[in-house]
Amino acid sequence: MDSIDIMPPEKVAFIAYNIGVYESVQKFGGLITSGKITNSMDVGKIAELLSQSSTFYDSEIISSLINAMLSYTNNSTISRITPNQVNYVMNQLKASGVSLP
Repeated sequence: MDSIDIMPPEKVAFIAYNIGVYESVQKFGGLITSGKITNSMDVGKIAELLSQSSTFYDSEIISSLINAMLSYTNNSTISRITPNQVNYVMNQLKASGVSLP
């Protein structure tokens, strides 16, 4: 188990941002592939569909996706993300009122 006692705020923000990206991609992808979003829809209807969509969160998948992305960058601040760090950030988001399952 990795220690997450002291995680720099930049890393927490980076993980939280990527959790949001993961959620958005899942929701939009699901709605598009199911044919619920079409070219002729208005923004209000798309927002309604997105708010009703659910997302599957998995710290292993999220950390693997972030690490794959990081492997293609030259980032000296953040080198690797662990599933425990993703869980920590998800718990912090939940504690601050962000609705995650």
